[in-house]
Amino acid sequence: MASLSERMLATAEDFGQRSDISARSVLVTIFGDTVVPAGGAIWLGDLIAMCAPFGFSDRLVRTSLSRLTNEDWFETERVGRHSKYRLTEGARTEFAAAERRIYHLRPADWDGQWTLVFTSGSSDLATALRWRGYGRLAPGVMAVPDHQIDSVRSLLERGRQTHEVPVAVADFDDLSPFANSAEFGEAFGLAHAAERYQQLIEKYAWMSDELGRLTQLTGPAAFAARTMLAHDLRRARLADPDLPETLTPPDWPATAAVAMAGKLYRTVAPPSQTWVTSFDGLSPNPEHLAGRLV
Repeated sequence: MASLSERMLATAEDFGQRSDISARSVLVTIFGDTVVPAGGAIWLGDLIAMCAPFGFSDRLVRTSLSRLTNEDWFETERVGRHSKYRLTEGARTEFAAAERRIYHLRPADWDGQWTLVFTSGSSDLATALRWRGYGRLAPGVMAVPDHQIDSVRSLLERGRQTHEVPVAVADFDDLSPFANSAEFGEAFGLAHAAERYQQLIEKYAWMSDELGRLTQLTGPAAFAARTMLAHDLRRARLADPDLPETLTPPDWPATAAVAMAGKLYRTVAPPSQTWVTSFDGLSPNPEHLAGRLV
């Protein structure tokens, strides 16, 4: 019978073969989940080693990094024949915003304010806003129940918008009838988000069953478990507009899914850190990790 570590590594290889998984997307997860809180810079060879459990070849990792660098996500530092990667300044802003959405549920209190962005028909801007929790309230009008003027301006600067995009903060008298309508759920993609959470619960049910043994994982197996969990959690959380409780449907699955993910993450993150510290220049921040998913 295969050991738990062997089963985890086999699961990681299957994970890398999934049709919805790419080396590019996993690299983004590795940076956000591991590299940024551990110092922010990593050697190419170490990134290749971190991607190995998922079956990604050296060439595939290099190609994916090159494309991400060309898209202004990463910058490189050459030291002799070796390369070190870190996020660009704009990418650090994006990753910080994603960190808050992925690892931290919205606070219970909400002041009722919304941020409205008039996209003027820009599909690229609308897509970028969608990934930040915005819904399409009307043609050309994206909205989020939060005060996000500064983050929208940062997004516009990063996207090099060539025209003025109107942004406003608004209060609505009573959204209860609209929030309970099918149109509201469609505007914020609630069905898709709920499906993501259900998939997360189903995919990691077996790890929940092995919760007591997960602390036995070491090295690449522990790191693979943490990265897979973080990756699928990231997709679920970024699909979720993270609406205030008063605007979410009854029995919204976010709380149960994040609670399950939190237990697993807090179990596999510590043993994965021992392996991470073996890479030159990476010093994990225990306090930073302790504040995630609690």
